[in-house]
Amino acid sequence: MVIDLGVPRDEIELAPRPLLPRQRRVVALALAFVALMGVAGGAAPVRPELVSVTIRATAADEIVVGDDALYLMRPGRGVVRAGLRTITSYALPEATGPVWEAALYTDGPVRGASLVDGMLLALAEGPEIQTIAIRPGTGREVWRRSGWYNRTAPGHGLLQDFSLSDLQRLFNVDLATGDVRWSKAYPSEHSVVIDEDRFVRWTPAGVVELYDADSGAPLATARLPVDPQQPPVLMGDLLLVHEQADGRPVLAAYGTDRLDRRWQADVDPRSEYVSGECGDALCVGVGDFGGLRLVDLATGRTRWSAPGLGYAYPVGRYLLGYGPGQLNNSQMVLLDPADGHLVADFGQWDLSFPSKDWRMLGVRENGPRALVARLDAAAADVDVLGLLADVSLCRPTPLAVVCRRAGGSVGVWYPRRRL
Repeated sequence: MVIDLGVPRDEIELAPRPLLPRQRRVVALALAFVALMGVAGGAAPVRPELVSVTIRATAADEIVVGDDALYLMRPGRGVVRAGLRTITSYALPEATGPVWEAALYTDGPVRGASLVDGMLLALAEGPEIQTIAIRPGTGREVWRRSGWYNRTAPGHGLLQDFSLSDLQRLFNVDLATGDVRWSKAYPSEHSVVIDEDRFVRWTPAGVVELYDADSGAPLATARLPVDPQQPPVLMGDLLLVHEQADGRPVLAAYGTDRLDRRWQADVDPRSEYVSGECGDALCVGVGDFGGLRLVDLATGRTRWSAPGLGYAYPVGRYLLGYGPGQLNNSQMVLLDPADGHLVADFGQWDLSFPSKDWRMLGVRENGPRALVARLDAAAADVDVLGLLADVSLCRPTPLAVVCRRAGGSVGVWYPRRRL
C-alpha cells in the first residue's frame, strides 16, 4: 500500500507499455546478456573492450576501493589485535605500481579508507575509533585523532569522538594539518547529527540547537517534540523531525534559519524511511522495496509514487531507482522525476557512481562469472564490455571493476575507451 501525503494522485505503475527505440535496445541487450551468460564456459571470454590487470594478494588481505585508487590492507580486518598494518596503494584504472606502501601502527584493524579533498583518511578500530590522515601521493601519515571524520567544508571537517563514557566531543579540524579550529563537548545522552555545513544537537528535554559546522556559531534554537528514537534529518534548508500529530506519526519540516514549522506529512518511521534528497524533492521508501514516493520539499505533498522500488537518486535529468535483486545486483530503472514514468529498465546491476556526463560502470555477478557494462543514464543506454570468469566480490568504480580472482588475487578490468 502506498500512503499519499497530500493531494490524491493516481499511483504510477511501472507496467509494460510500448517501448521507445532506446528502451527496445536495452531489452535486446538484456536478452543478449542471458544468452551470453548461458554459453560461457570455463575460459575467460573477455572482449577486447576490457583491459585486465592482476594484483598479487591473498584472500586474507582487505581491499578498499576508491573512485580512482585501490588499497590493500595487511593484515585484514579479521586480525583484531594491535600491531603494524601495511597499506599498499595502486592507481586506477591501470593499477600499475604499487604507487606507495606505508606502515601504520594501530590498536586494531583498519576498517576502511577513502579520499577526502585530496587526503586519504583511514578508519582504525581499537579501544577507540581513530581517523588517520595519510598523504595519498606518498603514504606518509600526516595526523591522527580519535573520532569519526565528517566533511563540512573544503579542507575542513568535524571529528565526532565518543571515547569518553560521559561526554561526546566535536572537533573542527584542518584536514591538511589536523590542527583543531574549535571544539565543543556535550553530555553523551545528547544526540548530534552532522550534515556538511551544519550540525544539530538536541537534548532529552526536546531542546534543538542548530549550528554552523565550519565556525561552530549557533544559528537557531527551539523546543521541538523530537522522537528520541528517530533522529532529525537535515535536508536542503529543512530540518525534518518525526513527531506525533493527533495520535499518528508524521514528518514535520522546520526551516533551518529560524526553526519555524513549514509543513507536515504522513510518514510512518515504523514502515517508511527517508532515503535521500531527489533534486527539489524528498525520496521516501516504503519497507523493503515496497515502493517509492517523491515528496515535495516545499509543501510536503506527494508528487507521485512507484511500486517495487526502494530508493533513488538524481542522475542528470532522471532519477536512478533501485529495486530488489540477487546478491549485490539491484534492479535499476530510470524514472522521469516530473511524473515517475519509466524511462528505461536497465535490469540488475551493481553500479559505480556516475561520471560528470552521467555514465557508470556496472557489474552483474552470476556464480563465478560477471558481466561488465557501461551504462549511460543521460542516453538511457547500455553497452556490454565483457564477461569475466572465476571471479567474486566484484566492485565497480567510475574507472574500473575490481574483483577477487580464484586464489585470492585481485583483478582489475577497465575499458580501453574511458568513461
